[in-house]
Amino acid sequence: MGARLDQHYLVDPAARDVIAAAADIVPGDSVLEIGPGRGMLTQALLPRARAVVAVELDELLAAQLATALGGPSNLRVVNADFLEFELESLGPGPWKIAANLPYAVATPILQRLLPWPHWTTAVLMFQKEVAERISAQPGGTDYGLLTLSVAIHASAELILELSRESFRPRPQVASAVVLLTRRSEPLVAAGEQAAFFRVARAAFGQRRKMALGVLFRSLGLERERVAGAFAELGISSSARAEEIPLELWRGLARLLS
Repeated sequence: MGARLDQHYLVDPAARDVIAAAADIVPGDSVLEIGPGRGMLTQALLPRARAVVAVELDELLAAQLATALGGPSNLRVVNADFLEFELESLGPGPWKIAANLPYAVATPILQRLLPWPHWTTAVLMFQKEVAERISAQPGGTDYGLLTLSVAIHASAELILELSRESFRPRPQVASAVVLLTRRSEPLVAAGEQAAFFRVARAAFGQRRKMALGVLFRSLGLERERVAGAFAELGISSSARAEEIPLELWRGLARLLS
């Protein structure tokens, strides 16, 4: 069942304890766990939290989880697809989030969480290469649209890399855990994000080329206008997309939209 749903169950107690500790849960906290599986991480969250809501897609696992953990009074198990789960049904929180995410849907789950206003921290496990893209800094090949989409809403830190032996069944890829700390306000307002990503997406679509040339051709703008925006913001005319930090993408979106 785990393989069918692309879920690899954590079996490493030391890694489990690092994840639970990184969530920084105090006794009054409410915790959302996504994909609890057989409950190894859940077991470490329950003693720390006032309440744990565990959303599990697998019907059989969801039915067995509470019993397997001894029927704790502060655990609520929801059998649902998290991508369709109504987050507002959880109430205002604030919520802390912990999850060993199924690789195939990890990025869609992340994108669903990011704009939700009722969480404070999230400790999430991803395929290692995805974790590196989430936490990347400008200048490297990992830095891209995923990095920007996360950075708008949260700071990101890669805190743990895990061996394939930490899971059953053993995955084909390495895994890593990212700590996200939600910003009080997004760095790009909701109403400005479409323009922001229109500009950034155009440049990252041809990331090996100089961003200035890509943008004036892709956006149908005069070269002089794009060059003027680069000069105004202090961006080198030879810069590639991966070398431009978020605040300058925000400036480019403002000047070129």
